[in-house]
Amino acid sequence: MMKSVALVGGLIGAWNLCSSTAVHAQDLANDVVRCGAIADDAPRLRCFDGLIPEARKSEEQRRAEAEEKNKRDFGLTATQRSEQISREHPDKEERKRVVQQEHLQVEATITDFSTGQYGTIFALDNGQVWQTTSSSGMTTVPRVGQKVTVRSGPLGGYRLLLEGKTRELGVKRVK
Repeated sequence: MMKSVALVGGLIGAWNLCSSTAVHAQDLANDVVRCGAIADDAPRLRCFDGLIPEARKSEEQRRAEAEEKNKRDFGLTATQRSEQISREHPDKEERKRVVQQEHLQVEATITDFSTGQYGTIFALDNGQVWQTTSSSGMTTVPRVGQKVTVRSGPLGGYRLLLEGKTRELGVKRVK
């Protein structure tokens, strides 16, 4: 028991040195408590050992990883994102924390576009593909190389803003 308490204190101290944010320190503290509640020695040690790589990451590394992941995942439907989070984070509390950290917008550049019967489809340099949900807002022709911002709408859904324009378009992510 004393070894566990010393290990817990050491991990929390190491985490606080590695991370400048209280959020990460609290996450680690929660993880340490979870590991400490495991009765069997070997699984408990594996749990504690699993915390070390994350504690050693710099704040900049964590931020860069989160930014890249959020850009990749932005615009997935609620069902798609929920399924993805469930696969990646089986622990309920971890899932809740991940959902709260979602970014609300992404900026990218148009690499291709096409206009058809069901609206305009935009392929972006980040690999995402978006389709307009209404053609009523399209008063201009987009161009390859034009920058766009896609953000969460205030009442749900997503809005795309073409660089240099003031009118947003309703869009949905198709890829």
